[in-house]
Amino acid sequence: MKKHIFLIFLIMLCACARQPSIPLQPDQEVQFEGRWKLYTAMTQPSSPYRLTMSLRFGTEGDTRRVTSIFWGNSARQLRLDVMAGVGAIVAKILEDGQHFLVYSPGENKAYFHQGSNKPLLQVGVPIPFNLERLADLLNGRYAEAFGKEHGLASLAKDGTVGYDLKNQLGGILSLDSRGLPVAWVERPEGKGWRMEIIHTDDKPYLPHRLNLVHSNGKRAVVLVKERENPLVPFTNEQLSLPIPETAPLLPLSQFKRQ
Repeated sequence: MKKHIFLIFLIMLCACARQPSIPLQPDQEVQFEGRWKLYTAMTQPSSPYRLTMSLRFGTEGDTRRVTSIFWGNSARQLRLDVMAGVGAIVAKILEDGQHFLVYSPGENKAYFHQGSNKPLLQVGVPIPFNLERLADLLNGRYAEAFGKEHGLASLAKDGTVGYDLKNQLGGILSLDSRGLPVAWVERPEGKGWRMEIIHTDDKPYLPHRLNLVHSNGKRAVVLVKERENPLVPFTNEQLSLPIPETAPLLPLSQFKRQ
């Protein structure tokens, strides 16, 4: 059950339906380029952060809830603890550049991965998001999360503009009139992930909630309950993930097979 909870949590690290679009008029192209510039200009600088989150996942009528604490000094150096029930930790994760380490206290086993390819794929999660991209998104570093270049743009009936992303992530990113990301769809044809990004009035430029739906029926809600921005960066000790001497260190590919 704990392994199932952790795998489902990883699946949440990704992806709302795109509104029917209407053709662009020539003068609108200038307007939409201006909207894109607002998007790229609003990205927040890297700084220490600690997020307390509530995570609900599953299928319609059958969902489970876990909580997590997500912290780091930048998107490239992060820690995440996932808890179920009455605060019991089911997984501890460290990601630092190309190093990815998972410790499962219930099994007393650790799993590692090293390389530039996305480690989430190594645990059987067929999604384009990784923890680094999630950290960028939740901390308002949108250009880092979705990219700084786009292809074609299209106007939706709700007034948002969808931009074809020209990077490895791909998909369609929808921006509102402020240049804020409000939705992302992995594949316009309806397969894969769709994600709705909800903002609040008190902190309009930071995501408060992510609503995710996959074409296979999986659903997830990521809710940021509390944000902290420490003035002093976390120490190396606070960002480390000590592993008990009795815990075997196994390749992440073995985590996938279990």
